[in-house]
Amino acid sequence: MKLCQFYLSDAERTADLRRRIPLAARVGIVEGDKVLDLSKLADGLELDGPTPNMAVALLVHPERLQAFRRMTPPPAHDLSAVFLAPPVLRPPQFMDFYAFEQHVRTARAKRGLDIEPLWFEIPVYYNTTPYSLYGHGQTVLYPREEDRLDYELELGCVIGRTVRNADEKTARDAILGYTIFNDCSARSRQQKAMKVGLGPSPGKDFASVLGPWLVTKDEVPDYGKLNMRAFVNGEKWSEGVAGRMQHSFESMIVYASRARTLYPGDVIGSGTVGGGCGLELDRFLKPGDVVRLEIDGLGILENRVDYES
Repeated sequence: MKLCQFYLSDAERTADLRRRIPLAARVGIVEGDKVLDLSKLADGLELDGPTPNMAVALLVHPERLQAFRRMTPPPAHDLSAVFLAPPVLRPPQFMDFYAFEQHVRTARAKRGLDIEPLWFEIPVYYNTTPYSLYGHGQTVLYPREEDRLDYELELGCVIGRTVRNADEKTARDAILGYTIFNDCSARSRQQKAMKVGLGPSPGKDFASVLGPWLVTKDEVPDYGKLNMRAFVNGEKWSEGVAGRMQHSFESMIVYASRARTLYPGDVIGSGTVGGGCGLELDRFLKPGDVVRLEIDGLGILENRVDYES
């Protein structure tokens, strides 16, 4: 099943996503070139309080989806006529890991560093903000002073149940589904922050892109076989496969849940696939460029980039 959140106008989407808690999005199931509108089924659903994450709320309340099957006919919209939001609008927690060895080696070599042996033992991550999310088709705004605009091709995993101190089986059962994640990067800002030693967040917090929808795990029997590609203005820049992750999503969940409770709607990024960013290629984006990320079975995530006004 492919669940999305969407708006009927771009102005509505832009205004709502700027709010601290956007609540105007509709929720739907994507079937072919149609979006079946399930917003009425999501009314009143909560994830520890009123939630902007209606797609997640529906999936963790399967009785509502069973009711959808009895609707005749459900309201439908042309997919080409709606404006997609991130499938998870405000993740309670948003963690990005660092799981692909080729990317780690290349990125660290550019800073004159070898790979840290401990990286092979633990799936390290940083926390990014849930308040700067973009959806498919939106223009992503970079800091105006930034001179090295970059994308990062990643696989995103969405949590579907509350877990703490998970084992491998519990972690596997906690996965709700997958989406495409563009971990947008302002490399000059990031480089300065990394020299201090407290992580990359100043080069990340301005934007992340999720979408185009959430694909439930029953449609992705082996995420390790998913091929991943990135194009800039139609030219292929990056290609890889998710199976080259050193650490699985299950091991990430096990590790993260030792120190914190994970909640429905939390998003976990895989880290950048090898060769999956401009930094590794010594090529950077320019205002007006169009970045298209593709992952087999998950769809296409496309965005134009520009500077903020």
